[in-house]
Amino acid sequence: MAKTPEKAFYAVNPASVRKLEGGGYSRVYFGAEFCQWRLPSPSVMLKVLRAAHEQGMGFTLLTPWATDSGIARINLLLESLSGEAVKGIEVVVNDFGVLEALRKHRALTPVLGRLLVKQKRCPRIPGIVKGLPDAGRESYLKPGVEDPETAGFLKKYRIKRIELDSPLQGVDADLKLVGLKGSIYTTFAFVTTTRHCPASFDGETWQAFTGCRIKGCTGNIIELSNPEHKEPLLMRGNTQFTRAGEIPANISAMGIDRIVVMEETP
Repeated sequence: MAKTPEKAFYAVNPASVRKLEGGGYSRVYFGAEFCQWRLPSPSVMLKVLRAAHEQGMGFTLLTPWATDSGIARINLLLESLSGEAVKGIEVVVNDFGVLEALRKHRALTPVLGRLLVKQKRCPRIPGIVKGLPDAGRESYLKPGVEDPETAGFLKKYRIKRIELDSPLQGVDADLKLVGLKGSIYTTFAFVTTTRHCPASFDGETWQAFTGCRIKGCTGNIIELSNPEHKEPLLMRGNTQFTRAGEIPANISAMGIDRIVVMEETP
């Protein structure tokens, strides 16, 4: 009999963590997955960690791609987490520089983030795969981590879990083959991101390159349509999302043992 996947909550608002008790969640995800200027301060992060811990839930810090400035900010968060007497803290990594920085923090568990898992997520793909032979269609379903060379690289950096979307065309994987476990996200699927953030423009400069003070992404979502696909793209700041596909019924067989619940776009 397949084991029921654990359920994690993706907290965009720190205050929402206080309301999770009794919701069946075993873990809280918090941080910034796509922009280094939206990373929380160490004090805010620790408040969320402790609120989760008080409710018997684990804690996962989300980190984004990063420049040198971003690495410095993330290092402060990692040092704060390493000082906490809480076991099982995870760090989702979306930048190889952050992965290297984690080598100094053996108490923290690295997880390969969605930006580094090379899934194909464009909403045009369901229309493309219909006419492909099985071998071609498979390339649009696989996450690209099942070859021995990639598995060896992940093992070197202590990675035993990867984060996956459920794109509209579906997902297929055999993570057990390479000793990995997976988490899969609901509601929204990540499509693409950029440093050139339109929500950071103050009329003179693109603050995304220097340290964004506008945070125009936090209150605005732009819906983009395209005649080539019926599903709209939702753009918050520098990142585009689309509606996630249904989570496959056989995720346990794939090695996926966690569902990350997203109630809003991050």
